[in-house]
Amino acid sequence: MNDHIIIIGGGIIGLLSGRELLRRGHGVTILEAGDLSNSASTGNAGVISPGHAPIPTPEVASKAIRMMVDRRSPLYIPPRPSLSLMKWLLSFRRACRPAHYAMTSDVLDRFSRQSRDCFGPLLEECPQALDPVGFAEVVRTEAGREHLLEEEARLTKAGFEVEMKTGDQLRQDDPSWNDSVLGGLFHHEGIVARPDDLLLHLADRIKDEGGHLRTGVRVKHLHHSAARFQSIELEDGERIEGDTLLVTAGIWSSGLARDLNIRVPMQAAKGYHLMVEMKQPPKIASVLSEACVVVNPMGDLVRLAGTLELSGINDRMVQRRLDMLPEASCRYLPEIEHAKRHSEWNGLRPCTADGLPVIGPVPGLEQAYLATGHAMMGVTLGPGTAKLVGQYIDGEAVPDWVDKMDVRRFA
Repeated sequence: MNDHIIIIGGGIIGLLSGRELLRRGHGVTILEAGDLSNSASTGNAGVISPGHAPIPTPEVASKAIRMMVDRRSPLYIPPRPSLSLMKWLLSFRRACRPAHYAMTSDVLDRFSRQSRDCFGPLLEECPQALDPVGFAEVVRTEAGREHLLEEEARLTKAGFEVEMKTGDQLRQDDPSWNDSVLGGLFHHEGIVARPDDLLLHLADRIKDEGGHLRTGVRVKHLHHSAARFQSIELEDGERIEGDTLLVTAGIWSSGLARDLNIRVPMQAAKGYHLMVEMKQPPKIASVLSEACVVVNPMGDLVRLAGTLELSGINDRMVQRRLDMLPEASCRYLPEIEHAKRHSEWNGLRPCTADGLPVIGPVPGLEQAYLATGHAMMGVTLGPGTAKLVGQYIDGEAVPDWVDKMDVRRFA
């Protein structure tokens, strides 16, 4: 094939999709506004979690009002006049219904299973960034333990390998846990990642395999005829023509999609991480269930990551939100209270109201595709998304469950 595919967005979805398309014989140019650092793809928690539940759940619906007005809640929405946010919240509330939750859970379980299977080559070629050692979801309360038992049943039924452990079993394996920890669910198929190393590895492979990656370039406008994509225009006036367009620009995909006559309603969910130094770091990555914080050992440091803050598209660092990470974590891992802070970060996750990514062709426009809206599962679903993108662009059949993520649901 000699066609030229332009990909807007050099995060994990764009780079993995570009690599898949190169291997399928396409020419690829990836345009990234940043420099591959400090993005949602590099600053995330670094835990690849097949079977992760969608964000809108019946449980979240019952707690929504309290969580939204509590500034210390893992989910926080600062009051602001925004019609788009109001519409998104109404749609999110509908998505929390049990029937919808069952559907989205099924889709994401199938999707993350496919994506986990696609990680094989990456695990072999990039061991410095990916380690398939699994992770634990840890609880301190009886309610938390009941939730884990329900998750164990759901994930086992979906075909994932998980194992419930008592608090004593966790402490036997790792004395970092304090006596308040009652138990944990170990996800054997989980992968621990160093996201920044993974992104740099993918960028190098894109170039090695004949692709073009341009950083520090911003797209101003997408040009198309009545029914077909034609070219893109950069802010400096440069025009780049291509045969096919793929938009993988995270939260910024919504604005680009409007140029393609499609509205993709998403909200930017800000997440934070803090890198700390501990004398005796935990041995495994973990999700502290009640606190909604991920603790991930990365070399000499430990990454504490979490929170969902719907405050719009901005990079404001709210110290109170950042401080919540060590304050909550030390209830499980006491040594974190005295850990030395090294660096801090925040980034924006693209969240749809219905809890599903947006993947597929743009309706009414030939040779234009979207792959965005992965929320907190961009790295987990990245290889599976790249496979679907390749299938769509090459006109191959996709599984029936993929229809639930189709762009046309917003048309």
